[in-house]
Amino acid sequence: MRKRIGNPIPQQNVDSDHKWLDIENLAVVEVTSENAEIPIESALLPGKVSGWRASGPEEQIIRLIFDNPQRLQWIRLNFEELEIERTQEYVLRWSQDGGQSY
Repeated sequence: MRKRIGNPIPQQNVDSDHKWLDIENLAVVEVTSENAEIPIESALLPGKVSGWRASGPEEQIIRLIFDNPQRLQWIRLNFEELEIERTQEYVLRWSQDGGQSY
């Protein structure tokens, strides 16, 4: 078996060190569902702190469809569940052909 144990990546304060994209003006956001009291805007727009919650327990998709190609250097994800212990799993995909394939 081939195996490698890497050094931990030091924590960085990415909030202040990097300029975040203006998602509100650069992209359309698609979600498979959302709780009306905790919409996706609460997770993606600056100044919002409540996050996003789906309306049900099934698999969820959040898709950002940019009006124009964007150069991404950082993607920040923060999963926080205080009510029910569960495993969070995510898949990150991108499309270079306008969403025809990922």
